[in-house]
Amino acid sequence: MCNYFITTEATSDYPSSLEEKDFAVIPMSYSVCGKDYDGENSKLSPKEFYDACRNAKSKEDLPTTAMVTAYTATEFFIPILKAGHDIIHIGFSSRLSGTFDQIFAAAQELMKAFPERRITVIDSKAACFVEGLIAYYALRARDDGASYDECVALAQELSGKACGFFTIEDINHLCRTGRVSKAEAFIGSTLHIKPILHIDSEGQLIPVTKAISKKRAIRSVVELAKKKMLPPEQQKLVAIGHADAYDDALALEKIVKEELGVSNTMIFDVGSVIGSHVGAGMLAVVLLCSDREI
Repeated sequence: MCNYFITTEATSDYPSSLEEKDFAVIPMSYSVCGKDYDGENSKLSPKEFYDACRNAKSKEDLPTTAMVTAYTATEFFIPILKAGHDIIHIGFSSRLSGTFDQIFAAAQELMKAFPERRITVIDSKAACFVEGLIAYYALRARDDGASYDECVALAQELSGKACGFFTIEDINHLCRTGRVSKAEAFIGSTLHIKPILHIDSEGQLIPVTKAISKKRAIRSVVELAKKKMLPPEQQKLVAIGHADAYDDALALEKIVKEELGVSNTMIFDVGSVIGSHVGAGMLAVVLLCSDREI
């Protein structure tokens, strides 16, 4: 058993199918169609969640999320610390949520209560499996024998190299969360425009370009990934994400393998927390890049 845990939050969309050891994900709560879910004891499958979103009859039915509180983070970390483990936490972008500050505050207090333990909270400056990809590489390094400090340094370095390029189905979701104006959303939905988005070096979600069809949007996502990616031999994993759009994800994965020259791909579900903000139909390519500048 290693002497330190790696943790992250539900915003990372880290697939449970990977079955990592000495790893844990902080659940996050959300509401949809007037029902509350804590993300752990009560939750919806991705399919159930996106169907609920599609069936929403009013603004009040649309999904909302809540950040992780310092109390929740404290209760989550204590059993790990009591078991004798140090912790490296890969956190959701501090520019997108107050969750990072809450978890950081909890860690500072816990280190007073457990002075023999270390907790490092790293701002991934990312969301979705861009955040998760940093955790993935940190886990591989740890399991290959990296020390605590070496793993922290790697995660901090990767916070500027893990990249995601996204396209979403309905621009109105960006309007609802303040990413575009109502006028832009109206024009975009009328013309069936698909925005292509990227998380920049500051950890903010920014529009990069637009496409007038899903096919062209997928092409734009692949071209951006191809332009910025590190060489294929440096990619331990290239992830394809989807928000209840599995067939589209399969098509995107095929293009990624052919044009990016990678074979080690994985398709993951965009979960309820991130899905609350992007809506059904989102597609993403996540991989390592030279940097996050576009």
